[in-house]
Amino acid sequence: MNLLIVESPSKAKTIEKYLGQGWHVIASVGHVRDLVPENGSVDTEHNFKMNWQIMPGKEKQIKLITDEVKKADAVYLASDPDREGEAIAWHILDILNSRNLIGKTPVYRVAFHEITKNAVTTAIKHPREIDSNLVDAYLVRRALDYLIGFEISPLLWRRNLGRSAGRVQSVAVKLVVDREREIEDFKPQEYWSISAGCTIGKNDFNAGLLYFDGKKIEKMTLRNSSDVDSVLSKLKTPLDAKVSNIEKKKISYKPYAPFTTSTLQQEASRKLHFSSKKTMTVAQKLYENGFITYMRTDATNLSNEAVSEIRAFIEKTYGNTFLPKTPNVYITKSKNAQEAHEAIRPTHFESAFHELSGDEKKIYELIWKRTIACQMTNAEFDSVSADILTNDNIATFHAVGRTRTFDGFMKVYIEDKDDADDESDEKLPVMNIGDKIIISKIESDQHFTQPPARYTEASLVKKLEELGIGRPSTYATIMSTIVDRKYVEQDKQRRFQPTSGGWVIAAYLSKYFSDLVDVNFTAKTEDTLDDVSNGKTDKLSALNDFWGDTKTMISGARDVKTSDIIQEINTFMNHHLFIDGNNKCPKCGGKLGIKLSKYGAFIGCENYPKCDYTKRMSDEQTNDIKNEPKELGDGISYRIGKFGPYVTDGKKNASARKYSSDSITLEIAKELLSGEKKKVEPIEIGINPKTNKMIYYYPTGRYGAYISSNKVNVSVKEQPDLENAVDLINNKKTTKKFSKK
Repeated sequence: MNLLIVESPSKAKTIEKYLGQGWHVIASVGHVRDLVPENGSVDTEHNFKMNWQIMPGKEKQIKLITDEVKKADAVYLASDPDREGEAIAWHILDILNSRNLIGKTPVYRVAFHEITKNAVTTAIKHPREIDSNLVDAYLVRRALDYLIGFEISPLLWRRNLGRSAGRVQSVAVKLVVDREREIEDFKPQEYWSISAGCTIGKNDFNAGLLYFDGKKIEKMTLRNSSDVDSVLSKLKTPLDAKVSNIEKKKISYKPYAPFTTSTLQQEASRKLHFSSKKTMTVAQKLYENGFITYMRTDATNLSNEAVSEIRAFIEKTYGNTFLPKTPNVYITKSKNAQEAHEAIRPTHFESAFHELSGDEKKIYELIWKRTIACQMTNAEFDSVSADILTNDNIATFHAVGRTRTFDGFMKVYIEDKDDADDESDEKLPVMNIGDKIIISKIESDQHFTQPPARYTEASLVKKLEELGIGRPSTYATIMSTIVDRKYVEQDKQRRFQPTSGGWVIAAYLSKYFSDLVDVNFTAKTEDTLDDVSNGKTDKLSALNDFWGDTKTMISGARDVKTSDIIQEINTFMNHHLFIDGNNKCPKCGGKLGIKLSKYGAFIGCENYPKCDYTKRMSDEQTNDIKNEPKELGDGISYRIGKFGPYVTDGKKNASARKYSSDSITLEIAKELLSGEKKKVEPIEIGINPKTNKMIYYYPTGRYGAYISSNKVNVSVKEQPDLENAVDLINNKKTTKKFSKK
């Protein structure tokens, strides 16, 4: 029996149907091992040696894999065809070797980019070794992320500055904060435009003022109403005019390249309003069920076989006029595109719409249309521009019309745009030089220059990609992480704006970890990871180069006084906090500024504790906090004091630090004020054979759910079975306790 190990159960079911008898396909269900979540798991003093553990909850899956390996004649590791997939294959093989399960049984690495019978069987016929370069790149990436998390995050917790700092997420937050600063610093400028309502025969059209009194009218030429009045005073309607010039030209638009991970996320955000995370979740299902090729890629090329099938489908469905003489070729722009061989495309080109529904159908339709369109002919347009000169030669108006003369690829697909209007088709009447024009009305419009737009998910992913930050497998995680950790939030237009926590973390990192939020430094790190993937740089060199700079920053930040940090944050945020320049306390006239607490940043008075004025940082809650109680009923209210949220009935107070103003209820408040706590009884899991002590599961604790036995506690996400619980308890490293002298 041959054993093939993939990442997901649904993929396993699909592939087992293709392989038939003599094969058994099982899933690892993603990663199976990770670094032990404690300090020292990456030993920077001994060549960055890494200490791994089976991920909590994965012991059952490992047992299933090891049991099946014992019965197998050959083992095929078929995790996903990217860096993370290579790492999963390496982890599984390392576990099998450590348990002496690989002797005479051959182990092969196979990779395929689409789940079709042909792709799977071809991959099995051409196995390879695990790519050590890709694994090394994963190890460098994992070590870097771990070192940042375990070395920098405690500095944030100690000063109440934030929940965590990440190698790429911090740059994303900084980009959002920098854009917000641009918006706040932006000073709009007034300008005006003048247009004419024109008539030729029975046809009307509009034209904009281009020249007046021999001077060209640029965007900012007319700066106020006085400028406009001086022009309008000389343009009294009706005006006789004529066509002084006509220009005609053909415009051709090429089809868009097939989707990469980034462009799929951008288009799904614009067209479907999907988050990056949702897009990738849906695409993953489509891939696992054999509808599309692998969805993590920065390549835009297609296989020759796919191009041939697409062209045959276009000819059959739309005719020869929509089929270019030679295939359209797309060159991947990313210099390090190695994550997959092809762009994202359907596995078959006779559409599968009828087999799908809901979100899967929407994403599949996007991918299918974009893929078909990429091999179609250009869209053709006629563009006509006309100059209209008044008979007194004082003013020239300019009109432009565009008409689509051939659909080309637009018959199937039109891309949406971010922060810009799609070009509209507007046809001008037929006219010739010298034709008489009547200008029946003149209108003026006031405008103001606009600040740069806040980032959407689509435009932020695009910006990160342009800067060389992040990779196809990370964009969705970056977007969800910065939202989940409450560093950014989305406004009503689904655009990112930084929270108070986002401002604070950006201020701190900009001052004390400037490299971490420097786009050039982060992009260079990504390039280094790619160089490791390609074998151009070795693992230790990459880690030493990064850690040398980062270690210096960490050492310098450890000894900075909290008061100095707050001062730097106040300097960074001063304009944001006090855009009108008024930072005086309304109670005592003292200076207001940022204060930090375990419940987040807020604005407070420098004369505390004599003056207890505080103010939330958010725009929605800018009044004195102490004067904004939330009435819950029965004389009980929810308030926020200097020690955090609490509830009160006027006689007695009780801490409510676990609740927000949205989640608190009258029943919860009464329970808090009564002092009664519902005792949660532990659940008996079973006896630990090593110590002969009972193992208990506690659903709630100070740090969440945990298991306990013989004074050893281990945090868990959910209740484990006895075998997993024994493994977690017996392998937990004990903490030394020191008695007071």
